[in-house]
Amino acid sequence: MNFSQALDRTLEKYGISAKWLSEQTGVSQQMISGFRRGQQRIYSDSLERLLAGLPSEAKNYLLCQLGEVDTNKIDIRSLVLSASPTEKAEILNTLANWVLLSKEEIAQNAELVKIR
Repeated sequence: MNFSQALDRTLEKYGISAKWLSEQTGVSQQMISGFRRGQQRIYSDSLERLLAGLPSEAKNYLLCQLGEVDTNKIDIRSLVLSASPTEKAEILNTLANWVLLSKEEIAQNAELVKIR
């Protein structure tokens, strides 16, 4: 899933308006709308502000959906380096969840192969 789809899905799921997110982050409503439609490329500074402005559950949901995004398109390193200790913990927790899900999926697929 690409960033625009993940952001749009997250904002819809949590009932977050572009106006509210703009007020929390200082990112303009027009830019947020452009991100949601895939018409505006996001850079690490805007991504950092958006993540900082989202409620924790919405932030985690968005990050989980980005597991399929090409990391060359988002400067994750800068994001992590500039994160607060709490945000770094959230990022590590999200990554750990991805690893656990991957291991569970592998185990489930192995069981399906054995059954056949």
